[in-house]
Amino acid sequence: MDFSKLKLEVYDLLGVILPGLLGIFGVWVLLKGWMPFVASLHQLNGTELTVLLIVAFGAGNLLQELGDSAVKTLKGKRFSRKSRDDFWSSDEALPVRAAITSELGQELIFVDTAFDYCLTRLKDRFAKRDMFLATSDLCRSLWLLAFLAFVPATRIAWEHFSPTCRYFAVILGFVLFMFSVAWLSWKRMVRFRELSEGTVFRAYLAMVGEHS
Repeated sequence: MDFSKLKLEVYDLLGVILPGLLGIFGVWVLLKGWMPFVASLHQLNGTELTVLLIVAFGAGNLLQELGDSAVKTLKGKRFSRKSRDDFWSSDEALPVRAAITSELGQELIFVDTAFDYCLTRLKDRFAKRDMFLATSDLCRSLWLLAFLAFVPATRIAWEHFSPTCRYFAVILGFVLFMFSVAWLSWKRMVRFRELSEGTVFRAYLAMVGEHS
């Protein structure tokens, strides 16, 4: 198989492969320790790096599914689509509804159907949505990994500082750092999810206005 012919989109790199690599690195540190991990990373050749990226692609998909399930469990099934729901129930949606009805010949009642219709009509005119969605899902994975990283972080602290009193101080520092990463990742996830959802309707309306 010629891997040079594979075309990776921005979502594949940011939303899948990068989280997958981070997840693999965390497991690697947990099993081998920090110094062996760094040494092994420096010794990777081209073939090993290719295999690592392929495995990271699979691991990234699993992380995305785990992150999606975790968010839905905590915030509800419609949380990731809250922006489109809020838009569709607001007065701002009235011209979008009218434009869809005029163009399609019938009114679309369900927000998901209207969203898919607008997104399909836009085609490649809203290319930034891929970046917004990739950033949001990357941050969702970072939010999840921030909590999972506590386990390899404990291993690192135990290797270098146990059984001294500094061990507990280092663990506390890790906890504060991980919670900070989780909090920032969550805020950015929500913000870019809103940009990838509600903006579709506004971009569709702009497209209709240009055609008119």
